[in-house]
Amino acid sequence: MKVLIFSKLNFNNFMQYNGITDDNVETKDMLIVSINNVKDTSSYFEKEHENVKIMHFGDYSEEMITLLNYSKEKEKENGVFNNEMAKELYEFIKRNKDKNLAVLHCAAGISRSAGVGTFIQDLYGTQSFQDFKRKNPQIQPNLHVLNLLRKMYEKDMDE
Repeated sequence: MKVLIFSKLNFNNFMQYNGITDDNVETKDMLIVSINNVKDTSSYFEKEHENVKIMHFGDYSEEMITLLNYSKEKEKENGVFNNEMAKELYEFIKRNKDKNLAVLHCAAGISRSAGVGTFIQDLYGTQSFQDFKRKNPQIQPNLHVLNLLRKMYEKDMDE
């Protein structure tokens, strides 16, 4: 699977340029992960799709989470990526592992979507890591997101 990571604006442009809409997205050989900020309810897609995962969480590092010391309620309110979200996202990725293309976005296409994209590349990537980095030069993966997804994978392998 090839992995492309975009900012929200470039993602919307990519979808429009390729004519991908709510009406035809399920016919495309791709999985899509749309990561939005907690209070951003807008999404390119208006309906649920088997190959589209729309999520809302903030860009928190492990250090920030430790420093903020939020309660579980505050974490949810502020959109901290957690085990429940990681499990849901991991299951979605696993169900769509046979797709040829993974298209991801977050606000800037740098951190959150890069964490997910790196996880997908590590697990199901068909391109070399050099090609992955060349196609996504802006990425700086959110290690909190990446590590929680890796934990879900490891837990799955242990069962």
